[in-house]
Amino acid sequence: MASILQRPKSETTVFLDQPPSCLEFCPEIRDHFLVGTYLLSETKNESGDIQQTKTGSVQLWKLDPSTNALSLVHRLALPYAVFDLHFHPRERNKFAIVSSTGHAALFSVSVSGDSVQPTISHIWTKQVHEDTSIPALFFAWAPRTWFPKPDCDGFAVTFSDSRTAVFGTEGDISDADNIEEWGSFEARQMIEVWFVALSAIKQRSTDEGVTSDHIIPYMFTGNDFGSLHTRRFENHGEPDEADEPLGSLLLEHDDRSRHHTAGVTAILPLPVDMLDGAPILLTGSYDESLRVYHATRRGDVLAEQGLGGGVWRLQLLSSTESHNSNDQEQVVERQFLVLASCMHAGTRIVRVSQRQQDQDPVWDIEILAEFTEHESMNYASDVWKGARSDQSDSLQASSELLCVSSSFYDRRLCVWRANS
Repeated sequence: MASILQRPKSETTVFLDQPPSCLEFCPEIRDHFLVGTYLLSETKNESGDIQQTKTGSVQLWKLDPSTNALSLVHRLALPYAVFDLHFHPRERNKFAIVSSTGHAALFSVSVSGDSVQPTISHIWTKQVHEDTSIPALFFAWAPRTWFPKPDCDGFAVTFSDSRTAVFGTEGDISDADNIEEWGSFEARQMIEVWFVALSAIKQRSTDEGVTSDHIIPYMFTGNDFGSLHTRRFENHGEPDEADEPLGSLLLEHDDRSRHHTAGVTAILPLPVDMLDGAPILLTGSYDESLRVYHATRRGDVLAEQGLGGGVWRLQLLSSTESHNSNDQEQVVERQFLVLASCMHAGTRIVRVSQRQQDQDPVWDIEILAEFTEHESMNYASDVWKGARSDQSDSLQASSELLCVSSSFYDRRLCVWRANS
């Protein structure tokens, strides 16, 4: 039975000093979140030519979950615009950004000295493209098991000139001198690569009656032509067998825009078994559709739902699995709760379901809530995870979601609630 569509109203609305381009809650200080901003300024010189300048900031905000109040805690001005921002998956007080000048920068959020309030501290800035006129568009940290050597750490960055690059270190990620470029991947045409996802996917195999799991490193990218590109890297059986910090490229294919009618702007690998040796993803596109996508050589769409706006970002909030018997058959049902930032249409909360009774699973997508108060592009949203003492980023047992979403040109931050 379909749920009643929720259309929540904002509990709190504030306006920023600059347009917000990205937003993420702090894993270690859970009532705080960061906002990256992008300000384009235009001035005329003496000859009448218009000159453009891009600046930005990272801003630390506090959310009071009991009153829904928002307060600015710390603001750090930057000489470039911020395109993307993500916290490190293990060193959870550190976050990185990428910029309009082809740089990446690492920061930390911490309470230092006698200060009661958390503060943002700069650690390093590194040029990740030799041409500072080429913006870095998206940033993704590598999962722990993505590199062949267990002590490696690193990230991928996409650029507007079609390049995707992987950077890494066998030392401390906080030391910029340790970080090197380990791989660079060019597209066939000069076009923006809007998104990269690095995923370490488990593949189960049975050899002589013994079942084992192997980790398969994948890289998925999406570009402005609507192409989804899949790269699979070599998986070394034992870490001490790895000679190179980045595994050899074993498989590479592009779906040649067969399934997305506009740019691919979000890719979310789902934590399910591969189907016929290929991963299952959620994809978002300018064409306003959310898709369950089978990443085979030609690609295949297993389910599709229009969300009313360009699907710019996707975040997996929670996943559940249940096992039931039906006519003497085992039925497995999985549900994935997803937050979608949908550009001109606002924010959506979506439930993606998989029901597997025979060999082939059946997928379904249902919109649970629509937040539509934003008056311009919703590029960034997140959900408060609650005050927890463990390291889990999963949501609390409560079905109520406390959300913060943003819109770009009207510089708006909104706090709102919906049920999952």
